[in-house]
Amino acid sequence: MSALDHIKIARPLEVPANRTSDGARAAVPSEPPPSPRRRRGGGLVAACVVAIAGTGLWIGLGGGSSGADDEGARATPTRVNTAAVARRDLVEREDVDGTLGYAGSRAVTNQREGTLTRVRAEGAVVDRGEWLYEVDGKPTAWLMYGIRPAWRAFESDMADGEDVRQLERNLQALGYDPYGAMSIDEDFTAATTAAIKRFRAARGEKQDGTLALGEVVFLPGSARIKSRKASAGMALRPGQEVLETSSSRRVVTVQLTASRQSLVSRGDSVEVELPDGRTVKGRISRVSKVARPGEEGDEATVEVTIALRSRSAARGLDQAPVTVGITQEARRDALSVPVTALLALEGGGSGVEVVGADGRRRTVRVKTGLFADGYVEVSAGALREGMRVVIPDEL
Repeated sequence: MSALDHIKIARPLEVPANRTSDGARAAVPSEPPPSPRRRRGGGLVAACVVAIAGTGLWIGLGGGSSGADDEGARATPTRVNTAAVARRDLVEREDVDGTLGYAGSRAVTNQREGTLTRVRAEGAVVDRGEWLYEVDGKPTAWLMYGIRPAWRAFESDMADGEDVRQLERNLQALGYDPYGAMSIDEDFTAATTAAIKRFRAARGEKQDGTLALGEVVFLPGSARIKSRKASAGMALRPGQEVLETSSSRRVVTVQLTASRQSLVSRGDSVEVELPDGRTVKGRISRVSKVARPGEEGDEATVEVTIALRSRSAARGLDQAPVTVGITQEARRDALSVPVTALLALEGGGSGVEVVGADGRRRTVRVKTGLFADGYVEVSAGALREGMRVVIPDEL
């Protein structure tokens, strides 16, 4: 088959010969011979047909190119879906299992004798200046913030100490030093006594300016009641555990296999997928330096603690399984395209189809890098930010 066989050429309609009413052929007046000018025109058309035949191109309405020109470009006959070549941060993550819960765990130990008449409910959050449980019908174990536990009574003749500083700081924060008379230090002064009297008066208690051991409990911050270790009606004795508390701050813990410990560092950003499918941001706040042995031959693990960026992100959830995306590799400001834009080239390798401003398309070979979040890092001398590449039609 010759190249001419591939050319679609529109032919003039054949007009049937004129016939008479009885079916006889009527005479058709003969045309005058073409003038020399018309012969030159006919020769030009014939030459064009021969030239077009030599190109092997399809001709017709809506027709496109059957091959690429010297630059690999061809006309785009119809509208196609495209995406921009752009620079973006790419982050490849590995998913691991985690548990949503609360930070820290502190026991509240009773220091008084009597009958436990009331105790806070599990899940309740207790703030500074609020009671944790009742003894003999009176609220006690008033929560104050501090990292050192109380080990002695607070009274005017007591020796200096860091516990005095903690107490004074809390009394001031609660508003019981309205005139600023206290110096927040280790020295128990008359101003400290006055602040204690105001504190007790606000609770309807005897204003003697002292606090017995066990009347205040120091914890690092707001306390969430994790579990109750004693129930109402029990006779309490000093040293008996009444409550187990945790911080009210939400955290995620991950038991990461020791072989993957190198993937994480304190301060790293992570993504946490909640049970309802929402994704929230987090940051690694602690990586344990102690590995726990695995069970039944399993690999040892280290505990990783993750703080959530938003306090309200996990509202309504208590302890729940989550998925944590830990960064394995990252590229900043990487030239990238959607993964769906990649083409497998004949002979190996990958490429993308670039659409020019004039609608013409050409295939550009690219070198791929990091794949992440549906995008792929690409590099090619002929590829620049802002170009458009063809992507498949959406289903």
